[in-house]
Amino acid sequence: MPVDSRLDINPELVIDIHQLTEQIRILVIDDFLLQPEMLVTFASYHERNFKSAEGSYPGIVYGVQSMIMMSEMHRFIRMRLSNHLSFLRSSVKFTTQLSMATLQPEELSCLQRLCHSDAQVGSGRTKITALLYLFDNSSLGGTGFYEWKQREKMQQATALELEGQNKAMPFLQDQFDMFNNKPQYITESNEVAELIHMVPAKFNRLVVFSGGLLRSAYIEEPELLTAEVSTGRLTLNCYASVLARDQANA
Repeated sequence: MPVDSRLDINPELVIDIHQLTEQIRILVIDDFLLQPEMLVTFASYHERNFKSAEGSYPGIVYGVQSMIMMSEMHRFIRMRLSNHLSFLRSSVKFTTQLSMATLQPEELSCLQRLCHSDAQVGSGRTKITALLYLFDNSSLGGTGFYEWKQREKMQQATALELEGQNKAMPFLQDQFDMFNNKPQYITESNEVAELIHMVPAKFNRLVVFSGGLLRSAYIEEPELLTAEVSTGRLTLNCYASVLARDQANA
């Protein structure tokens, strides 16, 4: 696949709004791309270039640099979704990568066993995340959304994790029984976080939400995870740094 092939958007798509609270909504769009297989072929071509992810993502990633390839998706997010998610069209900055969750539960760090959100970018800006499922096997898992039950303790654990030297795990083991048990991916509610919504995986389904929402890959069968594009949990992750309308008017 040429690196500059454009990914075209389905002109007849329907935006399904999942309104969780007055302020929180998740957008779900099925059959998003006209030729999603082109993106899978592109990922297969670059399979050897995937690298271990930094931070909380439990797998490997490959940065998509082609602006031509992503131009229609970026335009769609800017023009069609700005009203739904209340950000300024002129303010958007994009970062895009292909991702595959690959780690088995025993390989997860303490924070990879939990949900996560995107770090805020400062200067009144926030993040919008658009996640496109590019695998057929729905058993590889969709995306769960959560709320902290113990927010202050989790903020402490995150700070300890960033310090390194394995400081977070003793703290979490002292505070929560689950960290003394066999490691696993978070799915249902536990003593740390409450599951508030789950979007099942479906090939060519786009899920869009505020980067501040706590979420995690909803992986119930981690033995299915692989680093092979043809059978793995391949997703396209598009991160948009935006200026919220209320910040622009502040």
